[in-house]
Amino acid sequence: MIGRYADLNIYEEIFKSTDFYKVFASALLIPIAMLFSSVGISLNSSLMVGDIILLLSVLINGLPIIMNALKGIAAKQINVDELVSIAIIACVLSANFLEAAIVSAIMVVGTLVEEAVSDSARNAIKELIEITPKTAVVERDGIEVKVKVSKIILGEILLIKAGETISVDGKILHGSTSVDESSITGESIPVFKDTGSRVYAGTQCLDGYIKVEAQRLGRDSTLGKIITMIKSAEQSRIQATRIVDIYAKWFTPVILSVAILTYLITSDVTRAITILIVGCPCSFLLAGPVATVAAIGRAAKSGILVKGGHYLESIATATGFFFDKTGTITEGQPVVVDVIPHPGFNDKEIIGFAAAVEAGSLHPFAQAIISKAKELDCDIPNADNLFSEAGKGVSGNVGSKKIQIITSARYGDSGNTTVCVSIDGDEAGYISLRDKPRATARQTIQAIRNLGISDIAIVSGDQEKPVKKVADGIDVSTWYSCQKPGDKLNIIESYSRGGLVYVGDGVNDAPALKASATGVAMGFNGSDVALETADVVLMNDRLDLLPFLITLSRKMSKIIKTSIFLSFAINAFAVAAGSAGLLTPIMGAVTHNMGSILVVALSASIRFTPDSIS
Repeated sequence: MIGRYADLNIYEEIFKSTDFYKVFASALLIPIAMLFSSVGISLNSSLMVGDIILLLSVLINGLPIIMNALKGIAAKQINVDELVSIAIIACVLSANFLEAAIVSAIMVVGTLVEEAVSDSARNAIKELIEITPKTAVVERDGIEVKVKVSKIILGEILLIKAGETISVDGKILHGSTSVDESSITGESIPVFKDTGSRVYAGTQCLDGYIKVEAQRLGRDSTLGKIITMIKSAEQSRIQATRIVDIYAKWFTPVILSVAILTYLITSDVTRAITILIVGCPCSFLLAGPVATVAAIGRAAKSGILVKGGHYLESIATATGFFFDKTGTITEGQPVVVDVIPHPGFNDKEIIGFAAAVEAGSLHPFAQAIISKAKELDCDIPNADNLFSEAGKGVSGNVGSKKIQIITSARYGDSGNTTVCVSIDGDEAGYISLRDKPRATARQTIQAIRNLGISDIAIVSGDQEKPVKKVADGIDVSTWYSCQKPGDKLNIIESYSRGGLVYVGDGVNDAPALKASATGVAMGFNGSDVALETADVVLMNDRLDLLPFLITLSRKMSKIIKTSIFLSFAINAFAVAAGSAGLLTPIMGAVTHNMGSILVVALSASIRFTPDSIS
């Protein structure tokens, strides 16, 4: 029964709640009442003590159901408590106090069990909520002060020791440590962090001692954004529930009509009451929300942020997967393998000028050039008037010189990526870079094919030879090179075979991510952009989790459809059995709750979906 406990955002452990003890105590009143009735104790000739105790039990368990029904009617909202409320009232008016008490108790206890099983389906989300510490140690005026996390101020210095959980997103100012980032990425292998490294709220300092500058707090932290988005995702609606919406509009008048008709034909109020109880379609309404919550929670446990159940549903029916190359199929950690200066220039000058205009970029190729400049101990001058054209290149002024870096097809026979560095419009040299595919890329592509998805392509802004080399290396026959963001968008929009999933890094791929049926971003290194742009974010950048995501999506959709079918079948059978007199109100209440618990248990099984590639 949905009603008293319809809110799926209840995080309290049900069997430790006061509601549980109240229901348990009121249920105990039933055998006590039966004992009094068996010995015939009464207050007067017409009022038995046992009846009074039974009415007290009905008052405790049944009244909240009736009140919720009245609230639903007042708000002009469909409320499944209406049918049960009428049944309880009818039992009382017909002096069937025992049935009224037992039905009320069974319905409420059944709801508590449903909620408990639902909670088990969403444990991964609950763990995220609980992981951030309540207090932290900050440095104020040279003194260590323990404060509530909510009182930390941006820019303050946090002192974090081995075994403590980091409470903010920030940058390490002093010290080094190994950090367990599994709460965000799902990856259990610790990551070494040194001075200058970024750390995230909810991750754990395993050893050492660090001082961290607080840069993002609370809801603005990466963990805070994840929690906020998951909460929002839980409330999203999926296509499969449309049949539920249609059914919900007419189930109350139809079941009420069947109950009245049965009474008129049989003159048996017990049958009518039973129909009202079993006709309540709680399991039907639970099918979509609980399965969606379980699937989103399971994805979160593996470091996958899903912004809504309908995105999972879309992935389940996808016919194509298109990928960006750099930072998606490849590791996103290219290296400079060659510098080809024109006469009058040397390697250090070319790299130095290139690093100057690339200094503010987070693109992997820019980072590779900057790294090479540091390796060569280049003098990196300051640049201004910087301009970047996505998918093409960057430019800026270094002193009086106009520096441009644009992609080039020259020297690309080896399959490396080449950029041309020009000064005041004249070519000064070329830089050749190489980025290798992720170790799991080929295996991932094959696993996706094994799941029946044949339309797989690489859509890259890189030059032809590097794209072809990577595509051949991972066994992808369809690829597009030299694609600007607008070109990628056109390719995505022209796909007409069915649902298309686009996987990119969340920066230059933003238009394609938005245009696809589902956009998946490689999210941890560029989490700000990815969290805002994509529908699904791989927080751990693990490409090999895509087959798991497909399997999880299909399992969710299958369980929802199965649950809807079972719910409809159980309700139809129970209504028929009730009208035929084969079920009593008490048996009807048990049947009703068994159906709901079955649906919730099926949804809870989603959390056991393995994430390994088969």
